[in-house]
Amino acid sequence: MSTSERDALKRIFGNTGFLIAGRATNAICSFVYIAWAVRALGLSQFGVLMLVTTFGAAVSQATHLLSWQPLLHYGTDPFTNGRKAQFSRVLAFCIRADYISGGVGWLVGTLGVALFGTYMGWPAADQGAACAYMLTIAFMNTSWSAGVFRLCNSFWLTMLTDLSGALVRTVGSGIGFMYHMGLDYYLLVWSMTQLIMFLSSTWLGWMQLRHTGGTLRFSLFTPLKAGDAPGIWRFTLSTSCNHLLGSVFNQFGTLLVGGILGPADAAVYRVSRQIGEGIAKPAQLMMPALYPEFIRLREEQDWYGIKRVTIKLFLMIGGFSVLLMGVAMAVGNILLTWMLHVHWHGGRSLIMLMLGSAILGLGVVPLEPLLTVIGQVSQVLKGRIIVTLTYLPLVYGMTMTWHLEGAAAAADVAGLIMLAVCLRPVVAWFRRMAPGRRPAGTVTGDVPPATLPPVPEKGTGM
Repeated sequence: MSTSERDALKRIFGNTGFLIAGRATNAICSFVYIAWAVRALGLSQFGVLMLVTTFGAAVSQATHLLSWQPLLHYGTDPFTNGRKAQFSRVLAFCIRADYISGGVGWLVGTLGVALFGTYMGWPAADQGAACAYMLTIAFMNTSWSAGVFRLCNSFWLTMLTDLSGALVRTVGSGIGFMYHMGLDYYLLVWSMTQLIMFLSSTWLGWMQLRHTGGTLRFSLFTPLKAGDAPGIWRFTLSTSCNHLLGSVFNQFGTLLVGGILGPADAAVYRVSRQIGEGIAKPAQLMMPALYPEFIRLREEQDWYGIKRVTIKLFLMIGGFSVLLMGVAMAVGNILLTWMLHVHWHGGRSLIMLMLGSAILGLGVVPLEPLLTVIGQVSQVLKGRIIVTLTYLPLVYGMTMTWHLEGAAAAADVAGLIMLAVCLRPVVAWFRRMAPGRRPAGTVTGDVPPATLPPVPEKGTGM
């Protein structure tokens, strides 16, 4: 293994460790604050809380532009080489994308509650509070600051942001449990959690830029110049559409289950999915750490390095998945019973199905950033479109037939389709760019210009 490959893997696992620490703290806190919320509200009202907050998260994911990806894609070179003016313009574009899309999300969420709240199983008396909660969408996205943390290799700051939100939600839920607070109070706690995370990540992002990049002459309204970031709009919209379709898979399934089976079943579905994803989360958190490393290897044209890193990650994920299945068999149903304060018949099989979906998603972890970095993000988008068109009617039919187990099995089918669609172009790219083993005595791929990843078309700034 070359030095660049070893360094890349070292940074990937080191940065993933910081992300795991933050999410692990959040997961531990979630076992506490969810249990407190269920006991304070009852299973039915807790189901309404989960449906409202899930709807807000779904709208946020559906409307927000993923500005951290264009910040890494177009900002790495000017930031590394000291072209501060160009980097400032790319950064301004990304911040504008966050704020404008946040405002759009707030409007879409408010309109969605007014039009569809009843169809999603929410009592009419709770829809006013749900409408007020939609304001939270305006400050849910902290994408540009996350991009700064990843650009500066300061993933530990993401851990601090996660910690601030977990502490607010846990303390707030504990107070609500002690004083028997209702749904409106818990919606306020969930909203304040997002606000604190937004403020802390914004402040830490600016502090990191000042520490690493020095003083930036920055104006939020400075437009991009020609040549600053060719194709940034196309790249941003493609990655954001991919994220949008992913949110349909992750969030709207819960809403559909709630509409068919009611809030109580939706709460069981959401929490069991949260347990399955939480068990698999350590490996899923590797994805953000992969982007900057794949970009570095791409800039060096080290195609064999990218291939070796990807294969090693696949082998590690495979071994980790076997361990996950054992953990879920041992403690999955115990966690579900403890968090919901009720024993749910068939809870173990439900969590195993949910974990199966999460494990299939782990296979996509190294594939999605690789396809994005080499200019084939359209392949990821293609996979998301196929999965969405398959998943929504499938989850509806299987939920009507087999209830919660059917909904969980539909997620497994969708995960398998996504893995197959993404794996095919990656294998073809490796055969073309890095066939066989690395030639002896070489470090980077000696690839003719005609076979390099295509350069995106020119775009304009916001």
